[in-house]
Amino acid sequence: MSVRTNMISTGLLVIVMSCAATLVTAQDDGPRNRRRGSEGRRAQQREVKPEKAADEQEKKEAGPITAVVGGDIHTVTGSMIRGGTLLMQDGKITELGNDIEVPEGATIIDATGKVITPGFVAINMSGLGVRSAPQKQDKLNDALDPFDRNMKFALGVGITSGCVELSSRGGRGRRRRNGEPEERFLGLDPNPEEYVTEALLDYGDEDTSLCPCCGLPVLPTEPITSRPPSQPQPRKFAALKLSFGNLDSMLLEENVFYSPNPGSLTGALNRHNWRREVLKAKKAIQAEADKKKDTNTAKPGDKEGTASKAGASSGSRTAASSSRGGSRINPELLRLLKHEIALRISADTVDEIKDMADLASELDYDLIIEGGTEAWLVVDDVSQSETQVIYTPRRRRNARRGAEETSGSHVGSPGIFQKAGIPFAVSALSSSISLGGLAGRDLSSLPLEAAFAVRGGADEKTSLAAITITPARMLGLEDRIGSIEVGKDADILILNGPPLDYRTYVEQAIVDGKVCYDRAKDRVYPVFDRE
Repeated sequence: MSVRTNMISTGLLVIVMSCAATLVTAQDDGPRNRRRGSEGRRAQQREVKPEKAADEQEKKEAGPITAVVGGDIHTVTGSMIRGGTLLMQDGKITELGNDIEVPEGATIIDATGKVITPGFVAINMSGLGVRSAPQKQDKLNDALDPFDRNMKFALGVGITSGCVELSSRGGRGRRRRNGEPEERFLGLDPNPEEYVTEALLDYGDEDTSLCPCCGLPVLPTEPITSRPPSQPQPRKFAALKLSFGNLDSMLLEENVFYSPNPGSLTGALNRHNWRREVLKAKKAIQAEADKKKDTNTAKPGDKEGTASKAGASSGSRTAASSSRGGSRINPELLRLLKHEIALRISADTVDEIKDMADLASELDYDLIIEGGTEAWLVVDDVSQSETQVIYTPRRRRNARRGAEETSGSHVGSPGIFQKAGIPFAVSALSSSISLGGLAGRDLSSLPLEAAFAVRGGADEKTSLAAITITPARMLGLEDRIGSIEVGKDADILILNGPPLDYRTYVEQAIVDGKVCYDRAKDRVYPVFDRE
């Protein structure tokens, strides 16, 4: 009896243990089987509907939407939109108009009663966002400073982008004494003959031997041969965005101008050398075009290597034309002659402006005159050569004695430029932010300079364009900045009044769709209520 009972108990125990093992195995395998099933279904979905998955991925990667509603929008290139709505996403303007539906979940900025304009573009800017001029082996991004405090001062007056010079002006000219400011009279450009300049001897070569007695150069005894012309070294410019705190979007474009020193194109010999350099560059461009033409017109039935030989011969001609004269052609000069960039050079007097305009017409390249003090006297030459002008309305230059009607500056120059159809960009009296006792005379006065252009006879739309779309066109960046249009960069200003009113404040400056300046929070300028 006891033996049978033990056998039954043992059998029951074995059955219970086997059931428990089966249950545990089922519990362990269940989740694994479910994961495999779900992964299989996702793989099957990816195989069946790849387009739907791609659309979902794009929607996931798209950034948030910001809407600016209720403001009067000055588009600059189009008509004004009163009480309009502007949508921004991923740094671009996506929608614009009156009947725009704001998507659910969008960040809304209420601009009711405010004025919306594109960010101002400073065509002359220095000391902002760049720690030092980069060396040849360095990249410009390595010299940028996205946390430069001066950028806040510029944003506070509406400047969201600008052109900064990366190299010194160079050239030979008047030497400044120690402690003497770069511009002794801001707003007043005295005639050169009114002050004495220091003598500056230049014998043309650092290796010239000097006499130990009198210090004069020792003339060589061998026959004098003509030296090969030296190509003028252009200044370096770059277009930057004042995207405070964001390095990735700071650099807009490098080498936006071809800008030789003014003295390099002055005088008959320098102009002759310039023509020679341009002619050499044009031959290189033509050789490159011939090479492409020979390559494209080669037929499949031609002998093997014919096209390559033609390309090689054209390439050799290009190299020969580039090396002839002992100097390599500057690639920026090639871009100039292809009308990809413009030549930017300082010229103030009538003779200087006419010489530069005549050269531009003769050699066929785009010209931008910086200064243009007496351009109002030669508007026909400037207009016929399609020259553009960078002008400072408050800069004054006295007329020469005996030539009061044919020299000097003119308060009505902006109106004369507009009437003659000459595009002009407004520049401030100084290119840097400096609050050292001369308030209203540094870069922060750029909107005020545009207001003085209105006083000089230009209308408000043209004057506003002179600090927005016109400098953007000069930089070749009109497809990105300078106006409010769908597809352009979301660089906008929210103002508490008309853009050219001296009482107007910038409430917010938005760069690439992000608020980089807020008047109430940053408080870099004294805050007063508009009366």
